[in-house]
Formats: sequence, C-alpha cells, structure tokens
Amino acid sequence: MIRAVIIDDEKPALDVLRYLLQKDGRVEVVGAFQRPKEALEQIRGLQPDIVFLDMEMPLMNGVDLAGILLESFRDLEVVFVTAHDSYAVEAFRIEALDYLLKPPTPVQLDRAVTRYQKKRRLYGEQMMPLNQARIVSFGGFDVLNAGSREDTVKWRTYKSKELMSFLFLKGPAYVPKGQIIQALWPECSDVQAHSNLHTTIYKMKTALKKAGIHVEIHFKGGSYRMEIAGAAGDLWEFEDFARSNPPLTPLKVPRYEYILELYQGELFADDDYLWSSSKRAEMLGFYVMLSKRLCSYFIAEGRLEEATNRVHLLLDKSPLDEEAHELLMGIYFRQKDRISLIRHYHAMKELLNYELGLEPKESVRQLYSEMLYRQ
Repeated sequence: MIRAVIIDDEKPALDVLRYLLQKDGRVEVVGAFQRPKEALEQIRGLQPDIVFLDMEMPLMNGVDLAGILLESFRDLEVVFVTAHDSYAVEAFRIEALDYLLKPPTPVQLDRAVTRYQKKRRLYGEQMMPLNQARIVSFGGFDVLNAGSREDTVKWRTYKSKELMSFLFLKGPAYVPKGQIIQALWPECSDVQAHSNLHTTIYKMKTALKKAGIHVEIHFKGGSYRMEIAGAAGDLWEFEDFARSNPPLTPLKVPRYEYILELYQGELFADDDYLWSSSKRAEMLGFYVMLSKRLCSYFIAEGRLEEATNRVHLLLDKSPLDEEAHELLMGIYFRQKDRISLIRHYHAMKELLNYELGLEPKESVRQLYSEMLYRQ
C-alpha cells in the first residue's frame, strides 16, 4: 500500500482528494493538512511515499515546501495539485512526479499512482543484485534466490542440506576438514568420510546452481570456506546486532523490532543437529535478552499494549522464563486487570509444575501477593 500525505489550505479540496485516493485502492492517506508548518512537523513520523501538494497556499507556497521536503526525504515523491497550469514549468524544474489540475479526476490520479509504481519498480530492479540469496535459519532452514523470482533450493539429500547449514553457521571462517567430518560423519571411517564429504559438496553446489545461486567453496590448508556472492543471512544479521549490543533509544526501537522479527523460531528448528545445539541456545538467549529490553522500554514509556504483545511473543519462544512472566504480571497490574493477573499467575504455576515439577520462585510468589493486595 502506498502511503500518501495531502497538503492543501482549502478543506473541500483536501476532502475530495482524500476520497479519490482512498477509492483508488492502492493508496492509504496517512495524513491531511491545511497548514504547511503542521505538515512539516509531522511528516517524518508519518513516513509517506508521496505528498500531494497544493501549489498556492498562504505563508509558504507549494514549490518552496516541496524543496524542503525533497531535500529532507530523499525517497519522497511530490505530486503538485493546482488550479492554474502556469506552474507546470516550475513543478517539473524541481522534478515533481506529476502535475494535476484541480479538480483532479480519477484518470489523473490513476496516472500519478501508476507512474509512482513504475518508478519504484524500476528503481528496485536497478538496485537489486542479481541472484542474491537469502538464507533463513530461524524456524527452519531455507536458501532462496530472491532475484527475479523467489526459488527455494531443493536438496537432493539430507546431508547436502546439513552441510550447507553447517558452513552457513561458520560464516566466512575457514573450517578444518576434520571438524566438518566429525560433525556430519562421526561414525564413518576416514576413507568413507572423505568420500562422503566430496560427494556432498558436489551435490550441495548442484542444488544451489539449479536455483540460480552461485556458490564458491574455497579450500586452503586443509580447511573449507563457503562464499555466496551478495548473500544475506538472518543468523548473520541477528547475531551481529545482538553482539554489538546497541543501547535502546527511541530511534532504535524500529531496528530492535526488525531484528527480533528475524527470530522466527529455534535455529534450524526440527533439524536437531548436535553440532548446532550450543549456537541454538546462544541465539535463544540473545532473543530473550533483546525482547526483555524492548518490553521494559515499552512499559517505562507507558506503551502497555505494545509491551503485552512483545512479552507474549517472548513467552511463545521461551515459555518457562519466569522473568518474562513477571513482566506480563506487571503489565496486568499497571492496567488494573486483576482477572488477567490472577489467570496468568495460575497458568504459569501450572506450567512450571507440569514441565519442571517446580513452584514459582519465592520472589514471584511475593510479587503476586503484593500486586493482589495493592489492587
């Protein structure tokens, strides 16, 4: 959906344009303003793709306003709307996407919106590397070619998929041949294991090639390294962010949310590779840490609905984390939701007893009692 902002000092014109854009079906009007100053103050938070802008307004004309907007927001497009065709040269001088005469018709708006779509599609094609692979390892393992179409690699054998998973986990580092063999073929003789390795490398490369993905396997000093040109991996991005441990500021909230969204489940999910167990536990630990930090931030800011959603996502991935349960109890307490507080405490108690044979720790029981008493 294309996000649009409308700026026109005449309310009837504003309402007509809003109606026509919403009727188009491809556009969501996220803001409508009669005062340019108010639009400038709020437009960063609205993050529009297009601004439909009246050229004649008091205090600040549309051309001056467009210049400020285009200088401040590089990817923004401007469509001028005016009752006078004498401004056309000025409009195109500042590279406006389109120029519409009042009152705009559905045909004119269709032209402007279609022009935007074509321009964005062309830009995306120019910026997209050919045969760029996306490697997804949280919640499963898939290698996808996200070029002109999205192809998932079809593995001929289970071991070729496991070898790809293993080399992906190691990233750009060289891995000794013996370490690979010990991880994938611990029961085989040296001769058989070496044969398996060479055969599996061939099958792995063949499967990737069929999906249009070019991979290089480098061998140096008895060690292997895998290289996929331009590849993006969810594990690489998630781990780099977690290890850098950036402070959580208001501007970093969207980045935190994006990184947490990468974690769709345990590393490699149902492919329970023994060699990945320590990394799997470490990544879950990072997810728990970042989730709690974001949830605590939302609570401190009074954004309790967002905090509730975040802690529920955390508990889906780590249901026995008592600190997460404490956070949710604290949210219910702040919301004065006594029924949800009681229900959740008893559900947590039952879960801990069933899974671990334990009662909630003393600090949690005490916190629960205090919350009930104070409500």
